[in-house]
Amino acid sequence: MISGSCILCVGIGSEERSAVARALGRSGFAVEVLSSPDAESALSRLDETDEEIDCVVSAYDLGETNGVELARRRPNSGRSAAPHVLFVEDGSESVAASALNAGVTGYVERETPQAVDRLADRIQQAVGRSPPAPSDTDSRFETCRAELRWERRRLEEVRRVLSHDLRSPLNVAKGYAQYLSDEQGESDGGDERHNPSREVIAAVDRVNSGLDGLNALIQQGRPVESPESVDLGAAARLAWRRSDTGRADLEMPEDDASLPRKVTADRDRLVGLLGELYENAVDHGPPEVTVRFGTLSDGFYVSDDGAGIPASERADVFRAGTSDREARNGFGLAQVSHIAAVHRWDVSVSESAKGGCRFEITGVA
Repeated sequence: MISGSCILCVGIGSEERSAVARALGRSGFAVEVLSSPDAESALSRLDETDEEIDCVVSAYDLGETNGVELARRRPNSGRSAAPHVLFVEDGSESVAASALNAGVTGYVERETPQAVDRLADRIQQAVGRSPPAPSDTDSRFETCRAELRWERRRLEEVRRVLSHDLRSPLNVAKGYAQYLSDEQGESDGGDERHNPSREVIAAVDRVNSGLDGLNALIQQGRPVESPESVDLGAAARLAWRRSDTGRADLEMPEDDASLPRKVTADRDRLVGLLGELYENAVDHGPPEVTVRFGTLSDGFYVSDDGAGIPASERADVFRAGTSDREARNGFGLAQVSHIAAVHRWDVSVSESAKGGCRFEITGVA
């Protein structure tokens, strides 16, 4: 039995901390579990405490920062250099790669089978040996890749069910509803005001739209296999031409010396990201809304002069299914987030100079 080990959990809830302690106890691994709510308090604790921390276990989302950034900011020697295991809510290859580059020892997704037991295993591996030597790097990467391959297979199975298996019963339901609607329309002399079958058809159409959105969301989150050099200005104009933005104007800083500029990206997904941002501005703006595209030192932005998004709601806009428009399925900005993530870009939303929305994509190579 290994005894006297001390684990610092950062951003991990009390129930999960208890579950991890129980899982470790079942394998004869006795630990003391400490807790810090965020990265700053964890760094202070590591720097100032006399406690010997044997392992740091952190969530990915730590409010103003994340678990990868916490790993980067920790010293590489002394008490603060304890191994670091990341327990993520929604994993991706970009997050995993960033974690490994930051020196994270273990990586576990909450949605994998027996996630707490897997986390306990990673902790035991980290505490039961010295920090991995350079020769261990390949095995760490392979472990991470195996978990990500499992996740991709799971998502692909979900995508297949959404794309095919659910379509047939929905189409059958819509066909019967259409038949009943036609029959009732004939008996009512064409009066559609009290035809419940029309509501069923509309509901089925909304479900189909949602399935399309989920399918696209999964596809946009796939790794970028063959990035290429893309003219950013040309991509911005192409996205505007392809988007449903007929009642709006697009402003581009034609005199900006940084346009055109080259970025490394999947061309189609970059155009899709810009198109979603354009359509979001038009859908939520007044008829005369103006959309502006511009560049930043390490990326680009799309802003508008519409009503904007209240600060209290900005944290939720990239969540799948979030929309205040009945005709929209709420997956557009979630796709933006996924496309940015697979490129290892950061995306944020704030208020534009004219009171509307300003979406910034940064960290662009």
